[in-house]
Amino acid sequence: MMTVTSVFQKARGSYARIWLHSIFIALLALSPFLYMMQVTERVYTSHSWETLGFITVLIGFLMLVWGMLDHYRTNALHAVGYRIDHELRQGIFDAVHRGDRPEAFRAYADIATLRQGLTGSLVESLMDASLAPLFIVVLFILHPVFGLVAIGYILLLALLSARGRSIWKTVRAEQRVPEDQAFAFGMATAARRETIRAMDILPGVRREWAGLEDRASDIVLKGHERAGILDSAIGVLQQAQLVILVGTGATLYLLEQVSATAGMAAFIVMMRGVGPVVAVARNWSVLNEVRMAAERLDAVLSEEPEEPQSPLPDMQGHVACDNLGYAGADGKPVLTGIRFSVPAGSIVGVVGPSGAGKSTLMRLLSGGARPTAGSVKIDGFPLALWPAAQHGPATGYLPQAVDLLPGTIWQNVTRFAPFDPALTPAVTEALRMAGALDIVQGRGRGLDFRLLDGGAPLSGGQRQRIGLARAFYRMPRVVVLDEPNSALDAEGEKNLAYSLTELKRAGSTIFFSTHKANLLGICDYILVIMDGYMHSFSTRDDMLGRLNAAGNPLLAADKEAGAGADQGGDQDAGRVGEQA
Repeated sequence: MMTVTSVFQKARGSYARIWLHSIFIALLALSPFLYMMQVTERVYTSHSWETLGFITVLIGFLMLVWGMLDHYRTNALHAVGYRIDHELRQGIFDAVHRGDRPEAFRAYADIATLRQGLTGSLVESLMDASLAPLFIVVLFILHPVFGLVAIGYILLLALLSARGRSIWKTVRAEQRVPEDQAFAFGMATAARRETIRAMDILPGVRREWAGLEDRASDIVLKGHERAGILDSAIGVLQQAQLVILVGTGATLYLLEQVSATAGMAAFIVMMRGVGPVVAVARNWSVLNEVRMAAERLDAVLSEEPEEPQSPLPDMQGHVACDNLGYAGADGKPVLTGIRFSVPAGSIVGVVGPSGAGKSTLMRLLSGGARPTAGSVKIDGFPLALWPAAQHGPATGYLPQAVDLLPGTIWQNVTRFAPFDPALTPAVTEALRMAGALDIVQGRGRGLDFRLLDGGAPLSGGQRQRIGLARAFYRMPRVVVLDEPNSALDAEGEKNLAYSLTELKRAGSTIFFSTHKANLLGICDYILVIMDGYMHSFSTRDDMLGRLNAAGNPLLAADKEAGAGADQGGDQDAGRVGEQA
């Protein structure tokens, strides 16, 4: 399973090489101070132009090398950071779409936070700070007091920084809940702006959204009040750094413990050794944000199910449910104890009152949702064992709320397959079966006509037909349709009935839920769900007779249209194309 740590481990070699360059960068960064010392000791005493020129050229060359190495380090850090970002993005994208964490949509922002942390000056400061022990050793050589002062200074910075990180971690954890709620609420209301505008719900939803944002802001403000004191203390220490260093050197000089040159050298070394540590301490909030982003990304990645590696035999379409159950996020059962088995090439109609659990069953049969009890098996294998590369192309699914994606009609029907002229016949056939050829022919750009999120500007019926074409594309072995005729007129329902019998003849196993009786005549089996339980399951003729005898209002409509499609489909399949 991918984790942020595992991705970082792949980049260890690159970071090690960059760190080695940091050693030379840190040493070469002493060049200006070395220049100052040499000019003071040699040029001022000798009044030699030659000495000044030689020292200037030498230090200038060293600074040029420093600049080149620093440029390399910056570019290398960006390259490694974006490589990690690229690998994580693919894993996160898959995890967001395969997992069930409601807050997973924020993972993209966490990736951006991680990338900025990996490619910014913070990493350079961390690498430079890791060299502090080397400079401390030099300080101990000059005089033990210099080394002890540096250690004490660093420990005090570390203590303040750790306390600040602890406070901010608690604040961010508390803030995340209302912040996520506000973001999700804002996205949900934006998607329903027409309803909000029509009934003037804006003041109420604005008040609700603002309340969530205010809760998050209040938590942050209180956190800043607590952590701001520590941040100010670190700032005071940073400003006092020069006083501490110069004062220590002067004290030892007056006590005749060190020479003036040694005092100046200690000052330079301590500035280079302690400076990056101060920079890290001042940026502890950024470091904390990066660490928390990595933890949240790991949490999202951990939710992604393990992808089966071993391919299974080609799917035939024998579907069975074994004590299938599903519970919502609140733990309340939505479906319980669903048991049935149908052979490949069957058509199963699922009926029941609103809220009975039909849509949930469709989601489970398609693999869009994972059961919390029991299993769905295809050809004897649980859905979880089917590799996505096998299961996806062999499955057609139409949700109750048709969810067309931003892209062209071609992309939506082909499920975003790369453009290939060889796929055109399959696309045309899917559109024909869905009765959607007129939609393409009526658009100026044909299959290249671009849809917006949800399928705009198509009408509800047109969106449903494009969704059906996507489900029918390349004759999947298992087709699951949630109320496929809800937005179709009588002609569209008749076309749908013929298309389903055409899929059946091709060997597809078809499940559809409906509130209408018109399509039930083409079924081989009918499943009745009541209050989340399987009320009954039997063959079409037996079930229709039992339901009619019970006076079920669902079946009050004439079922002859569906039965006629079942009987006449073999004789006149070509009429489907004419009706489209």
